Amino acid sequence: MKIINSNQNIEWRKSFSGNDELKTVIEFDDLLRNKSFKGLQIINKGLNQKNIKKLRVTKKEIVNSGKLVTDDEKFALYEAIKNISYVSKSQLKDISKSIEPINGLTIWDKFVPITSVGLYVPGGTAPLVSSFLMQVIPAITAGCKDIIICTPPDKNGKIYPAILWLAEQLNVSSIYKIGGAQAILSMANGYLGIPKVNKIFGPGNSYVAEAKKYVSNKVAIDLYAGPSEVMVVTNDKEKISLASIDALSQLEHGKDSSAFILSKSKSVLDGIKKEIKSLSKDLSRTNLLDCSKNNISLVKCKSDKDIVNMINDCAPEHLVLLDDDFPRYLDSIENAGSVFCGSKSPVAFGDYASGTNHVLPTSGWAKSSSGLSTNDFVKKVSFQQTSKNAFNYLSDKVIKLSEIENLDAHGLSVEMRKNKDIDKPRASFIRRQTKETSIYASVDLDGQGLYEIDTGINFLDHMLEQFCKNSGLNIFLRAVGDLQIDLHHTIEDTAIVLGEVISESLSSRENINRYSSKTIIMDESSAKVDIDLSSRANLNLSIPILNNFVGDFPTEMLSHFLESFVKNLKFTCHIEIKGSNSHHLIEVLFKCLGKAFKESIQLNTEEITSTKGLL
Repeated sequence: MKIINSNQNIEWRKSFSGNDELKTVIEFDDLLRNKSFKGLQIINKGLNQKNIKKLRVTKKEIVNSGKLVTDDEKFALYEAIKNISYVSKSQLKDISKSIEPINGLTIWDKFVPITSVGLYVPGGTAPLVSSFLMQVIPAITAGCKDIIICTPPDKNGKIYPAILWLAEQLNVSSIYKIGGAQAILSMANGYLGIPKVNKIFGPGNSYVAEAKKYVSNKVAIDLYAGPSEVMVVTNDKEKISLASIDALSQLEHGKDSSAFILSKSKSVLDGIKKEIKSLSKDLSRTNLLDCSKNNISLVKCKSDKDIVNMINDCAPEHLVLLDDDFPRYLDSIENAGSVFCGSKSPVAFGDYASGTNHVLPTSGWAKSSSGLSTNDFVKKVSFQQTSKNAFNYLSDKVIKLSEIENLDAHGLSVEMRKNKDIDKPRASFIRRQTKETSIYASVDLDGQGLYEIDTGINFLDHMLEQFCKNSGLNIFLRAVGDLQIDLHHTIEDTAIVLGEVISESLSSRENINRYSSKTIIMDESSAKVDIDLSSRANLNLSIPILNNFVGDFPTEMLSHFLESFVKNLKFTCHIEIKGSNSHHLIEVLFKCLGKAFKESIQLNTEEITSTKGLL
């Protein structure tokens, strides 16, 4: 164990080619595919393992397992079941809320359990009962129909009793006495009478990991599970013993396990170095630890920022933030499998019974992957249904997109569905380019209040969003201008474009309500808005004196915005605002204006909108 500085080129993990393991996996695959059980006998002989005639665990073995599990063990296992189940159920999604990106186009997702899953539960140097729970409970919670378990037996051909007792409690019966790469190959291909599955889960040694990669072209796998690893962060001399035992608790998994310890204090790192040597002498897996201790990295960091950079660069499977000031790191941590905060949160809690899953990304995969969850046992199926109006709104745009890609059959599949008698949708798109600004906007009058607005002026965006929510208009608007020099052009040009695009969407303005009068209150402020969607532009605005700025919006531009909006939309608008808070005064205005618009643009074929026949 050497102390290294964070500015050195740190190789977090030893390189692993996997070439030898892959050769063995291919050899095993050939034996099982061509010789079945005789091939397994050859494999077992080479591994010096017992040949088992019947791989599937019998019902009698499952029932009798309870006699070999003590009451204290059962009590602890029930606690793990309870907590893991609670977390797994919190992750479950049944069906998503439907959305309508345009009026009449309904889209929703349905979450469907994967029909058959294969769970690999490691045995070998330690029977991982916890690994069984971490996989089978999310699978059950997700609703997977067929759950296949493969786990290596002991030298007498027996499965660890606690695993079988848990299987009985959870009503899982398809358990097979087989481990290693041969188990993965069998679940992927249906060898040895073991059912073929759709997705394989579970950690294991390097041969298991390589076998999962090898079969991933024919079945899905959860993630690449390499050697166990932990990163511990502490600057507190009082935490030297805890940091040392947290490192050893993961190093005892295997000879290739790793531990990384970060500190701004060299004396802390020196203390941990000594403590690890002392503590390891009294542990039961000393021979294994003598090897894995060579995989410890003690890293001297310069600052908190340096520590965060080290964490995110390494992307450890387990991250322990031992000190009481751990919150200072939380917002900056991006890459870690699971994080344990404070001195009372040992990794062992997550390994066994707190409820979070201990099947986590290793080897730096936490940069792009998450730990196992119920979501890994489901798939998402998307649905959509389009009304006549939504079809008519979207059809020409889709045809144009198919022309861009020169896929004429796509366009024809839309064209052939067209009904020429369907009314034109009340929607429009406009782009305005000036020396100062570039703005484009699309509006759907028959929307659901959806919006995506970016003018670069946050408060203006917020106000236009309030207008959308209250009017029901769908508005997509982007504005690019030199905001550092002059906000005025962007604000005024946004009003011009918005007025023009809504006016174009209204077309002839026939068969609409035309008039509306709305009053709303917001805290100490109130608004009264009367509008007439004639083609005559007139604004009558009454509002108290405002602060110079509300957020990043210069309030002197409010009247300019409204005047440009009214002029280009061509309508009459009387606005009376009362109150004292500048933010509230402007917000209540936009909300009330939106509600007035919602009523005035509604289609109405029963009443005459103009005695002259034209608006």
